[in-house]
Amino acid sequence: MGDGLLRILREEAAREARELRAGAGREAARIAAEATSAAEAAARALRERDAEALEARRRAAGEALAAERSRALLEEQRRILDALRAEVERRLPAPAGTEVAGRLVAELARELSAGPFILVVDPGEEAAVRAALDAALPGAAARAEIRTAPAARGGVLAIQGGRVLDDTLPARLARAWPLLEAELAAFLFREAQEP
Repeated sequence: MGDGLLRILREEAAREARELRAGAGREAARIAAEATSAAEAAARALRERDAEALEARRRAAGEALAAERSRALLEEQRRILDALRAEVERRLPAPAGTEVAGRLVAELARELSAGPFILVVDPGEEAAVRAALDAALPGAAARAEIRTAPAARGGVLAIQGGRVLDDTLPARLARAWPLLEAELAAFLFREAQEP
């Protein structure tokens, strides 16, 4: 009976060992499957993160390029407007001519008070300015000192007390330029502003 019991115990031990090995194999397969699934999920998450990061860098680069293009376009538009203003200033008549000087004196006459004043005019326009002043404001020529500017600049400058009224063409352009520039920009650069 000792051999039979021993044989049964060996068989039982062998069966338990087979079951343990089979269980261990199943557990190892389950662990390996979970590890594979976790590794695949981690790899997928890394690929998605890398794709998102790449897309974010691509978007940022595109936005930076668009901003740089916009900045360059604005700089070029500024350069064009500055050149246009310089050309307009260059073409301003100097002297303005007696007709223009007369109109400018008539405008200035409305701004003058009762006291004495000085008018600074372009060389050669003194008599025309005095006549325009008499026509615009009778009796004002008697209280006016008419001075000749050292160089023609187009227009008239009035000084009364501490107040200076600059009605020269360059000063008028400087005052009007912000509005003119906005209108010119809208007209010249319309295509660049359209989507």
